[in-house]
Amino acid sequence: MTSPPSRRLEARHCHIGCCLLLLFGVGLGKTEAQQANRSFAFVDHPGIAGQAGLGGVNLTLDKDPLMFLANPALLDSAHRNFLSVHYQNFPGGIQVGTIGYQWEGPDNWEIGVGLQYLNYGEFEGFDDTGFPLGSFHANEFALSGGISRQSGVFYYGLNLKLLGSVLESYQAYAAVADLGIMYKHPEEDFRLTVVAKQVGVVLGTYLQGQPLSLPTDLRIGISYKAENMPLRFHASVRNLIQETDYYLADPNWREEQESFGEQLFRRLVIGTEIIAHEHVQLRIGYNHLVRREFASIGGQGLGGFTGGFNIQAGKFALAYSRLFYHVAGATHLFGVSTNLNQWRKF
Repeated sequence: MTSPPSRRLEARHCHIGCCLLLLFGVGLGKTEAQQANRSFAFVDHPGIAGQAGLGGVNLTLDKDPLMFLANPALLDSAHRNFLSVHYQNFPGGIQVGTIGYQWEGPDNWEIGVGLQYLNYGEFEGFDDTGFPLGSFHANEFALSGGISRQSGVFYYGLNLKLLGSVLESYQAYAAVADLGIMYKHPEEDFRLTVVAKQVGVVLGTYLQGQPLSLPTDLRIGISYKAENMPLRFHASVRNLIQETDYYLADPNWREEQESFGEQLFRRLVIGTEIIAHEHVQLRIGYNHLVRREFASIGGQGLGGFTGGFNIQAGKFALAYSRLFYHVAGATHLFGVSTNLNQWRKF
């Protein structure tokens, strides 16, 4: 049955309006980034096990309720009333925790809240002469609230976030938004999404008169699974409006980094889901930028590669990922999700 012309026109205007908002917001963020030093980079840390297992950057994975923190358009009805908690421990006492919950809102809206918290541990302070001043702590957080709605084959989502960075007595805050639009094929397992990240304003800086900018970004994600094939492929492109700043340990790479292929792969993150069973998925990923950033004269090892799994066991979904950063080792990320409705006794 063909939709009335008025409804088709209304839907078309909605799609165009969202695209214009994406471009306008990212344009503002790019202008701001050219005027001040970039800060709040912790928001790009992959604190979700599924995202981490697929290379650390992903916009199309739908198996984890917390993926709406990466792309608000992934906030859908499949994860209503789900509570999800993820934890990661780095060497040196650095800890990362992420928690979130989703429920059904009015008029078929989906609503989610999430918190990402990074604790950098305890540090010893000294003055200019080396005299001890005692210990201090450093932590950063991102408090998010998201909404999403479906319109035919399109999904629209918006996250509003309060970012905070507390380093000893120095504090900085920002209010930002993520806007995502996703197309989901009505018959095939295919997704295409565009996300504008960290578009907003800085509310407070560490030092008076020192301007800070936001890690504003425009990202594109795609995923595809052929029928009867136990593989789902993911690809995400990030840093589309900024340079991929990273440290090169080997100066011989400086000529290589200027090539088109090198610049492209620094922005591309790829991953694959292996569907071993209806309730078991294995994940592998590769992040070329991470491999370059953590390369050393001693070699690169498995730097930039990631892997993990997701298992549905009873009332719980258990997720695990291992991220390789440096030839010396890797870090682990654990996650657990459950539908609170399954625990209700009334």
